[in-house]
Amino acid sequence: MRALAVIRVGLFALTIVWPLATLGRTGEALNEQRTRTPMPALFRSGGRFPERFDAYARDNFGSRDRLIRWHNMLKFLLLGQSPLPSVIIGDDGWLFYNSGIDIRNFAGRWPHKPADIEAWLRKQDAREREYAALGVRYLIVVAPDKQTIYPSLVPSGYGPQAPGMLDELLNRLEAHPRLHVLDLRPALRLHADEHLYPKGDTHWNARGAFFAAQAITDALRPELPAVGVIRESDYVFQTAHLDAGDLVKMIGPEIKVPDWTFRLKRRTSIARAIRRGQGDTVFEQSGTSLPTAALLGDSFGDALASVLCDAFSRLHYDFTTMNGPNPRLVAEERPDVVVLILVERNLWRLVNQ
Repeated sequence: MRALAVIRVGLFALTIVWPLATLGRTGEALNEQRTRTPMPALFRSGGRFPERFDAYARDNFGSRDRLIRWHNMLKFLLLGQSPLPSVIIGDDGWLFYNSGIDIRNFAGRWPHKPADIEAWLRKQDAREREYAALGVRYLIVVAPDKQTIYPSLVPSGYGPQAPGMLDELLNRLEAHPRLHVLDLRPALRLHADEHLYPKGDTHWNARGAFFAAQAITDALRPELPAVGVIRESDYVFQTAHLDAGDLVKMIGPEIKVPDWTFRLKRRTSIARAIRRGQGDTVFEQSGTSLPTAALLGDSFGDALASVLCDAFSRLHYDFTTMNGPNPRLVAEERPDVVVLILVERNLWRLVNQ
């Protein structure tokens, strides 16, 4: 009995000491889409050191990630529940992102003031005039959140679907006649049954990006007649297995949810990437008189750029919501048109793009 008691005490002591003894892992918490709390400096923290160290310890104690993954796997795989408030489990295995903005905006409940949207539009008015002074056209493109295209798959507790901030922005455009805003919802809703978004990812796939590129070139053609034509006959869309989209990875990197997506393959070689950087890619196709473009914006531009580049002799894609807007890019490139692509939940970024 004495030996058993010693073992129990030893195990209890180990569970207490182990998390503290293994402190120190910092950096990105990838599945949580954030950076861990860093170790506070004792003298720079002053009287706030205890609370800052407590936050650091809670974020970096030993085996934290493993325990969280086990907890998430138990809830998701065995109980069919979302372990994270940022991931919503919908019908038929579809997952939706709840950033705090998008799911409330889906139901028309995102808190904001009319003055906020007016400030966004005034900033874009100034940007349009800046580009016009360089002889550059400007098109703002809004990609729909996934739940906007597939509202019937969203749990009823988050609805019903109602007009949101994009609708309010479009209603206020009459006071900003210089701005050209393309709402992609109608174009994508026409093809909603063609699986435009994977079940477990927030982004559109190559099929969704293709229809977006078609709508963008059609919108540009009245003022830019030489823009290329995006034809479905020029591409082959291949289905591909997708184990884990970004929403699945947020739940846990070990979790695999059967899913599928589209990959785009050109029938003939058209534009090619002459430079690939992190959020900074340049496509060119030689021997054409097509116009040039700069594509700025968020991660929805990743798949879009690979299709839209075929309509231009040169397209420079810059992931501005990751890198921050490059104030020199448009002046140096002098493209015929700048296309800003933002998904609905990122509309607030119009104030700093």
